Amino acid sequence: MPTKLIKVVACTILLMMCTNVGYGFWGLPGTNSLENLNLVSATQVFDINGQLISKLFEENRIVVTINNISPYVQQAIIANEDTRFYKHFGIDLIGIFRAVVVNIRQGGLVEGGSTITQQLAKNMFLTQERTITRKLKEAVLALIIDYKFSKQEILQAYLNQIYFGEGAYGIEAAAQMYFGKHAKELSLAESALLAGLPRGPNIYSPYIDMKAAMERRAVVLAGMVKEGYISTEEAEQAKAEAIALAGKKKRVVQASYFLDYVANELVGRYGANRVYKGGLKVYTTLDISQQQAAEAVLGQLQGAVLALDPKTGYVKAMVGGRNYEESQINRVFTEVRQPGSAFKPFLYAAALNQGLAANAIIVDEPINFNGYAPVNYDKKYRGPVTLHKALRWSVNVPAVKLANQIGIDKALELAKSLGISTIVPDDYVLSSALGGLTQGVNLWEMTSAYTAFANGGIVSKPVAILKVLDENDQILEENNIVQQAVLKPEIAYIVTNMLQGVLQDGTATPANLGRPAAGKTGTTDNYETAWFVGYTPDLLVGIYAGNDNRKPIGISGTEVSALWGKMVYKIVADTPPSEFSIPANVVVNIPICTNTGKLAGSSCKETEYSAFIQGTQPIAPRWENRLKEWLNPDAEQPQEKEREQPFWKWPWSRLPSF
Repeated sequence: MPTKLIKVVACTILLMMCTNVGYGFWGLPGTNSLENLNLVSATQVFDINGQLISKLFEENRIVVTINNISPYVQQAIIANEDTRFYKHFGIDLIGIFRAVVVNIRQGGLVEGGSTITQQLAKNMFLTQERTITRKLKEAVLALIIDYKFSKQEILQAYLNQIYFGEGAYGIEAAAQMYFGKHAKELSLAESALLAGLPRGPNIYSPYIDMKAAMERRAVVLAGMVKEGYISTEEAEQAKAEAIALAGKKKRVVQASYFLDYVANELVGRYGANRVYKGGLKVYTTLDISQQQAAEAVLGQLQGAVLALDPKTGYVKAMVGGRNYEESQINRVFTEVRQPGSAFKPFLYAAALNQGLAANAIIVDEPINFNGYAPVNYDKKYRGPVTLHKALRWSVNVPAVKLANQIGIDKALELAKSLGISTIVPDDYVLSSALGGLTQGVNLWEMTSAYTAFANGGIVSKPVAILKVLDENDQILEENNIVQQAVLKPEIAYIVTNMLQGVLQDGTATPANLGRPAAGKTGTTDNYETAWFVGYTPDLLVGIYAGNDNRKPIGISGTEVSALWGKMVYKIVADTPPSEFSIPANVVVNIPICTNTGKLAGSSCKETEYSAFIQGTQPIAPRWENRLKEWLNPDAEQPQEKEREQPFWKWPWSRLPSF
């Protein structure tokens, strides 16, 4: 057929198809999406250090421009898929005629006549059905695409669209999958191998059959020689080059629960189509090294782990269960459980808010509040104890007495202000002092609430997503730190000081890091759930262990604290220790006798070191001050205050009669 006649026919068809009547008659889709290379592209999720965590996609694809694709790839694809690509106008009648002749001679389907443009039209806009109607639509769309776009735009779209096997769509994903490099970095030998895959990705994949991959590469190189893109010598050198694969990686990725959380957040804002197909770049707060330490914690135990930066609320690690493949339920959020004694710091913080001090004395003894008779975990009673010791050793009876004295509502309202949303009217009873809440709490809110103790009284709302960019690197959102001051800094510090004792010689000694750290254990009845929420000045980690079916887990909060210590030690091992910030109006390391609340003397059997708001600390008797002054007249003596309301003297009149 003369070339002039072909062009006339093609232009006539093209004009018809560009009208609304033509599109309606043929039922063709629009092709404007090609204009902006609106291909399905994976969303990339990065950690706080810019390290790629994973991609969110329905098809693993990273769209790149033609300038970021090795020229060898372009040449290899054209030489083997469409030698007349730069000469035809979308369909190649000469190529079709040649294919028909070859197939007749060979007695079967040996060669196809589809151009790169036709393949692009089929894969982007049509189904894969094998009918005459679909082939006609494909041909017409190819004419339209060739008319509307340049050859380089078409080739770029094609190389970003085709499937290369092993879950890789597009040349960039393929280059990373097979060789661990970018498409622009591919050598001639690597380009030839990848160019041979689209014809049979499950046949020629080097991960499946290395011999077949090598043979197919040789065919592609021969085609490039035939079309004049490379010399015979270059082809021979490329054929001799060994294939160094990047290594096939299992799709199960780190931080799967975190990625699900981020994906759900993004879908709520931008819709699933844009999240999974829009090529977004999502920069998160996650620290992959901390995530790795967190994922090793639970072992065979069921439970969850959440790590936050208490100063910012940044989510540094999230583990929603022991095995993501086994269960995708994120227990950081979904599991609402009684917190046990891990709830007590809210009670003691409320008591400090009411004017009590760490050395206030409560008698640990059998007691009954209108039928409610709390008992200690060891069934023993210690007599008079300071608040500091009662919290350090997680003694139950003093906690209930304290709640009765200050009002359990004070503790619950404080917990609510710290972000605990699951408190209900039925919780306003004394048993809540021991964490016996009607519904319980989840790890997300529990860990977040503790940021107030670690961060000078300021609650840091958890943040997981720092910044989101669209496919053109334009900023869609940037998130800021969200904080609220709830406790006075001195109250928060004194709680922290008391909770440091829990690790030093209390119920969580297995979590002792040999550096400043604080936290609280929690164990519910029958060992159904075990907790530990602990923190250093820079890292806050909450862990709970508990079976989904609520059968006893068989371990206590003390044992969970050991898991915490193992995880946090890995994270902080290479960093210098830092101290908790001490407010200017707080004095520390005051020696207190634990059974009197007074300054510890030579006859004191047990001494603890407590922090106080300046002026509320107990002072030595006057004769002791005089003796010290006589023995050391040059030493600065403490200013003795009038003792209108000494904090070490317990207000017994407020205790119930029993």
